Amino acid sequence: MPEASLAADAERDGVAASIAAFEQAWMPSGHLLSVEHRVVSDRKATDRWILRFKGTEKDVIAIWLSLGQRTLSLEAEVMPAPEVNSEAIHALVLRRNAALFGIAFAIGPESGIYLVARVPASVVDIDEIDRLCGSTIEALEAVYPTVMSLGFPGQFRRRRVSQTPLR
Repeated sequence: MPEASLAADAERDGVAASIAAFEQAWMPSGHLLSVEHRVVSDRKATDRWILRFKGTEKDVIAIWLSLGQRTLSLEAEVMPAPEVNSEAIHALVLRRNAALFGIAFAIGPESGIYLVARVPASVVDIDEIDRLCGSTIEALEAVYPTVMSLGFPGQFRRRRVSQTPLR
C-alpha cells in the first residue's frame, strides 16, 4: 500500500510563513518566549514547531504545532499523569470541553492531560494561529492550579499573582 503524501509545498510554505509572521508579531511583547522549527520526515508530519509562551499560573506553556498531510495539529501538556484523584480531574476537564471552541482536553498516551486541536492546513494564517494559541493558553491557565492541586496534593502550591504592582 503506498504511503500518503504529506503537505504540498505551497501549503507547507503558507503555514511556515504564517507561523513566522506570528512569531514576528508576538516576540516583542515578551509573552512569546521562543519558537523552534523542526523539519521532520517521519511520514506523519513534515514540520513541527514548538512555541513557548510565558504563563501566569504555569511558568512556561509549550505549544506543539505539527503539519501533517492536510492538517495542522496542536498539542499542549496541561499536566503529567496525576498521582491521585485522576477520576475527579478527568471529569473536571471533560466538563470544561463543553465550553471550549476548536480545542479540547484529552488524555495522552502516558495518562497526562493535554489540550489538542486540529485544523485544515488551508485555513492557517496568523489570525488562526493567534486564536489557537490564545484559546489554548486561556484554557490551560484557567484549569492548571485546580488540576495540579488535585493531582499532586502537598506538592503543588498556587502562586498568588498580584494584579497591581507593589510599591
